[in-house]
Amino acid sequence: MNNNLNCFYKSSGKSPGFSLIELMVVVAIIGILATVSVVAYSGYISSSKKTTMRSLMQAVALAESEWYAETGSYLTNSEDETCNPSNAAIETINENLFEDEDVIPDDLGWTMCVASAAGGGSFQIFAEKDNGDPTEDVMCLNRNGTIREGGECS
Repeated sequence: MNNNLNCFYKSSGKSPGFSLIELMVVVAIIGILATVSVVAYSGYISSSKKTTMRSLMQAVALAESEWYAETGSYLTNSEDETCNPSNAAIETINENLFEDEDVIPDDLGWTMCVASAAGGGSFQIFAEKDNGDPTEDVMCLNRNGTIREGGECS
């Protein structure tokens, strides 16, 4: 039996196992895979938050239609045709359109506001990513439900 075990060892005097270089290569490969997966995960999270904001913009547009039916005007954060998305604007929207429910969370990484359009006869919803590129990380939705992104919102 002892003779059978000796056939597994090529060199005498050395114990079987992994060398330091082999272990370092394995650790490096695991590190590379972890880095790639973290970057991919971050991309999925960012995309998910953007999709959530699109849905919230549509929910606000529906609530604006209901607000108009009740009051005869649209709830806006700005009388201009553009506005600056902020957490204060989100708070106003939650208070008035959603009866103080936290429908639009403030920790989503996006802010929103509603601007007047067509001389008060319509509205436009703007959303902007926190700490994002103001020329690309912007979305806007008009009363008809059309969502535009980036430079198309100016």
